[in-house]
Amino acid sequence: MKASLANRLRIGLAVLLVILGGVTVLGVGRLFQLRRDFEDSTSRAFQLQVAAERMRSAFVLEQASLVHFDREPRPARITYNSAADASREATAAAEQLAAHDPRAAALLARRVQAEVAWRRRVARRVLAHHAPPPSFQRQLATPVFDAGSALGLYTLQERQALRRQVSSDSRKTLTLVLIGLGSAVVAAALFFFGLINSMREPLARLVTAARRLAARDLGSRVEVSGPIETATLGEAFNEMASELQGAYRRIEEVRNQLSVTVESLADGLVTVDDGGRILQLNPAARALLPEAESGTAIGEAIGDPQATERLMEVIANRERGEMPATKGERVLSVLVAPLGGERGAVLSIRDVSERARVEKLKDEFVATASHELRSPLTSVKGFAELLMLQRDQMTDEQVENVEIILEGTSHLVQVLNNLLDLARSDAGRLRIAPEQCDVAAMVDEVVKLMRPRIAAKGHRLQVAVDPDLPHVLVEPARFRQVLGNLLTNANDYTPDGGEIEVTAMAVGPEIEVAVRDSGPGIPADKLEEVFGRFNRLDAGETQSITGSGLGLAISKSLVELHGGAIGVDSKLGEGSTFRFVLPAVQAGGPNGAGAGADGVAATESVGDPQ
Repeated sequence: MKASLANRLRIGLAVLLVILGGVTVLGVGRLFQLRRDFEDSTSRAFQLQVAAERMRSAFVLEQASLVHFDREPRPARITYNSAADASREATAAAEQLAAHDPRAAALLARRVQAEVAWRRRVARRVLAHHAPPPSFQRQLATPVFDAGSALGLYTLQERQALRRQVSSDSRKTLTLVLIGLGSAVVAAALFFFGLINSMREPLARLVTAARRLAARDLGSRVEVSGPIETATLGEAFNEMASELQGAYRRIEEVRNQLSVTVESLADGLVTVDDGGRILQLNPAARALLPEAESGTAIGEAIGDPQATERLMEVIANRERGEMPATKGERVLSVLVAPLGGERGAVLSIRDVSERARVEKLKDEFVATASHELRSPLTSVKGFAELLMLQRDQMTDEQVENVEIILEGTSHLVQVLNNLLDLARSDAGRLRIAPEQCDVAAMVDEVVKLMRPRIAAKGHRLQVAVDPDLPHVLVEPARFRQVLGNLLTNANDYTPDGGEIEVTAMAVGPEIEVAVRDSGPGIPADKLEEVFGRFNRLDAGETQSITGSGLGLAISKSLVELHGGAIGVDSKLGEGSTFRFVLPAVQAGGPNGAGAGADGVAATESVGDPQ
């Protein structure tokens, strides 16, 4: 069984740690012992020196007390006795400290003997009033001082010798520790060098095989050898190479299938770089764009300047977009999507000529049908109005039927007018006659027309128009139509007793008109659908909404035709706010003075205040 590299490393590291730990512990223990012995010896020597100094001070005090013994015998005797006691205590302490040092003990004994001789031959005689001559006193005191000085000098020399000894022993110990650590490091280096050599050859084979595999030699394999780890790595490499070979084979199969699929697509598929140069295209794209070749500009292949400009903008911004393009008699739909993780885009091109023709026929049919139906409906409405003039001659049931006819024909005429407007807008034939208008006045007109309908449901209507609003360049009837549609929508979706608010304010160079209601709100996923045609959202279980669903669609077309924009903000349960903005007429601009109206800033309440 092959040895595991991990086990080898564990054993080697364990042995190394034991050696390093043993050497370190022994070295540190030795240094600690040396330091403790040094401190103990130094402390004893210093204490011995202090005791010697105390003995010397006491002896000096003994001598000084005897000088004045003749004049003041009693105080002198007390001082002498006290100094003698201190000397004896210091001597006892010094003898205890010098017990383990023969040299210090001999010096201390000599000093004690000299001091005893001085007390016997000088101090006692002075105390007995038979003081010897001063020269004799100095002769006996000198050996005491000399012995004390010798003891002090010895303790100083002893400390210095101890310091030199401990320094020498510490250096020797550190040297031995370093030699031991160095030996362990060398042994570890040799051990790891052996391990590396045992792994080098298998790893070299792995590197060579990996390079061959990177060069697409998918049959590359390695011989499994070496420690368990490198052997396992070799086995894993061989398994990976086998899996890679199989995966490459499957990728080639999928690539071939994808290539056949792309070649068979009925839609044209073109990939371009970020500069709009064609990289690849399928046969369907070549059929739709005969001039398209790899390396040519997509704009040259399409040949529609307006579509090309929009296409290059979408590619540069890495966006998704769809745009129509005209290629001769063909109408093409070009769908653009950025290439994931790369520069450039992919274009899906479809011939929608037939769909465009059908859409055109549909618009023409709607316009024609609406036009043809409007005349008879107008006649029916006129006759119904004539009948209403003679309502006194009709029964209540007849009056009710005529009112139903009037309401139905009015609704149908409005639907037909909206259909005609949308058809004209789609065909680009919807025209407006803009003029400078006062926003406050137009808002007031629409509110007055809507007041009866709003009051019928008990709605509270708040109107707030900023004073001194600039004029806007609009067709007044179309402005009133847009605002009327928004108020009608708010009235339909707001429950009885709810609140509707109309505001108009300046927002930069534009005028914003907003209609807020307290209806059920619009789900977030439905916000993009509210301006669609024939679209009616659910108003809740307690309300029934009727209508064609064309009001918001025609409002959007009219606002955009005036150079503005329309949108909606809504939250479920909190109502909705529809707002549209129109460019304001700038003072002194090319459209006129643009003076604002006399400040109309009103707040009206219509309906039940509850």
